[in-house]
Amino acid sequence: MVGHDVDQKYLGKYAKSTAEDKNPISAGLYKLLGLSTLLSRKLLRARKQRKLDPTRTTKSLDLYRHIIWMAREGLGILHNEIQPEIANYPLMNELRVLIAKLNASYLHIFVLFDHTYETRSAMSPSSTLKATTGNGTASRTNGSLGPNGIASLNMNSQYAYIKPTIDAFLKAEKSARDLLPGSHPLRLSVKLEYSAFLYDCTRDYENARRVAQKAVDEAFASMDAMDDDAFEDAMELVGSLGVLAKRSEPSPKPSPRLDGQENRPNRHAAQAAGQHVI
Repeated sequence: MVGHDVDQKYLGKYAKSTAEDKNPISAGLYKLLGLSTLLSRKLLRARKQRKLDPTRTTKSLDLYRHIIWMAREGLGILHNEIQPEIANYPLMNELRVLIAKLNASYLHIFVLFDHTYETRSAMSPSSTLKATTGNGTASRTNGSLGPNGIASLNMNSQYAYIKPTIDAFLKAEKSARDLLPGSHPLRLSVKLEYSAFLYDCTRDYENARRVAQKAVDEAFASMDAMDDDAFEDAMELVGSLGVLAKRSEPSPKPSPRLDGQENRPNRHAAQAAGQHVI
């Protein structure tokens, strides 16, 4: 997800190095770094406040609205300030992978929050964003930003974001596979979030475990040298991927009884299984 320590580390690295060379992409990278730092804190708070009645206006709902607003701002910076410049830096493989990964991460946020918590109707980007028209020319709009970076007003469901997000993750995964070794922290970061997205958002549990396990296998098979800092990051990510690779499917929620009575556990079946029933 946006705000991961590894992503922030490489954002800071390239924001600084491009600033030293007076490259125009540096300002956009610094903006993304600041946004990522703030967004990571809000995502952490959001994870602790998942149970919410979205029909009521609460502080939690305002938090979710702010998260999706920040994600739109991030996509605007990414598409309008950074991607037009990235073609001028063909040798910065890590940066190219990071940009592809961040694009997928912002779309991941749309899937999680945009429709479910009714944020689209309540907030729009504060800045005017550029959209690309069908003839390739740029236009200006104050509309909400769609999952492909183009302004859109007709995204009415989280499901509208699923396919573009999968496409973005596949693009980031291919970029990481083509440009970085299997043990590189950024490549592992892409795999980690992609696996989590498949598990949590598409419910493709088998594929989520397969992606995570393949990333672990590729990391251990890689013989590329790395410094101590990168090695520690890689080992931490491998550990998280190992957990995802062994993650079991969630238990189905019991359906309500047709006669209106509560579902109660079968005492004899539970005792036979060695469970204690209160």
